[in-house]
Amino acid sequence: MPENPYQNPLDTVKEKMSGFTVERRWAMICYLPFVNIVTCVITAVRKVDSQFCLFHARQGLALFILWLISIVFALLSPFISLMMWGAVLLLHISGFVIAFGGNMTKIPVIGNLAMKIPDVYLFTWLTKKTLDKVDQNPTNINK
Repeated sequence: MPENPYQNPLDTVKEKMSGFTVERRWAMICYLPFVNIVTCVITAVRKVDSQFCLFHARQGLALFILWLISIVFALLSPFISLMMWGAVLLLHISGFVIAFGGNMTKIPVIGNLAMKIPDVYLFTWLTKKTLDKVDQNPTNINK
């Protein structure tokens, strides 16, 4: 029960959301279905200094690849594709909840595969720039 019964419930949601760090917000949007390819790419480029954001961006990209594979299965069997889409949706929800909690826990099915994507390779492939190998600091970007 809120302290003030006349308080707008949206105000309490705004207060809770304002407590989130920018990294948690970027990590959570990596799990939005169907747009996560765009948000994961933007996160990987903009938040290259945050291991938390890169962790969730890699998992979001792996979920997008799994979604594309389910589209291929749609050509073979609509029933299998429907089951895969349901599973992928559940994985999106679990990833969102993990990011919401501020944890760096691997998603059950694709977590290990996503961790095989190197952070530096992801940044280099997207921006065509390289990070210095010495300190991996994004302020030292070479063209």
